[in-house]
Amino acid sequence: MLTGALVLLPMAGPATQAMADEHRVTGEAPGAFVVEDGKVDPGTYEGYLVYTRACSACHGPDGLGSSFAPSLISAAERRGWDDFAGTIAAGREIQPGQVMPSFADDTYVMGNIENIFRYMRARGEGDLGRGRPQIIESMQEEADEAAEEATTEDEAEE
Repeated sequence: MLTGALVLLPMAGPATQAMADEHRVTGEAPGAFVVEDGKVDPGTYEGYLVYTRACSACHGPDGLGSSFAPSLISAAERRGWDDFAGTIAAGREIQPGQVMPSFADDTYVMGNIENIFRYMRARGEGDLGRGRPQIIESMQEEADEAAEEATTEDEAEE
């Protein structure tokens, strides 16, 4: 049985590579992301920025955890959206003397919890490596156009 599987592996090469080059978790649920050739959608990129600013000091670079705070990659996988978001908003006492603070008063973090979750999910899937990702160019153009349209509409209403 194992020999048969080993014989089939070389034939899967190009298809496996194509799957590794593009990874999408789509839908309406929080945590949807796109990774193509190591580049990400704008929301996942924003999640990286927020994570780096607000979370990495305790949870370590790239969500891997540290000696005093757990991996958020694992937390996103294990706990799911509701628990992940609730912990960021309310904080959590891990054990006596080890406390995750509440970010309820930090509008930047609270407005980007879903983006942090996206970033952690993309890291957890293994298709997004360590370090600062780049944005998928076509998605950046779409995001810029949408932001420009929203600004134009706001100005027209004033």
